[in-house]
Amino acid sequence: MSATDVLAFIEERGKCNLKDLSENLKIPTDRLERVLLDLAQHNLVEYDRQTSEVKLSSWLAEIDRALEEVKPSIATIIIPKNQKIKIEEISIENFTDADLEINMRLAGKHKEIAICKVA
Repeated sequence: MSATDVLAFIEERGKCNLKDLSENLKIPTDRLERVLLDLAQHNLVEYDRQTSEVKLSSWLAEIDRALEEVKPSIATIIIPKNQKIKIEEISIENFTDADLEINMRLAGKHKEIAICKVA
């Protein structure tokens, strides 16, 4: 589990507390608190030790909102009939007798995937 994973989980939940975070991420509370204190020192999260509440720093949350307004990332992948491709650790297989086109559009929290036959 990386600091990026912790930040991504906090972003999904908005405001959360140490106990819930620890249970969901399966990280011991004392270790997670050290990570949160380190992230807070670098102004990536706001962590209140008295209430155990944590949330993304406002500047980081604002970047996420701004990115949603920017042009989205778009990709197209062609998978030949009866073939398999691997992207990092994701395998995508085409078990059909036609070439398939996968179109992806990623814009902040909004993600779309469309699969169609190649014309």
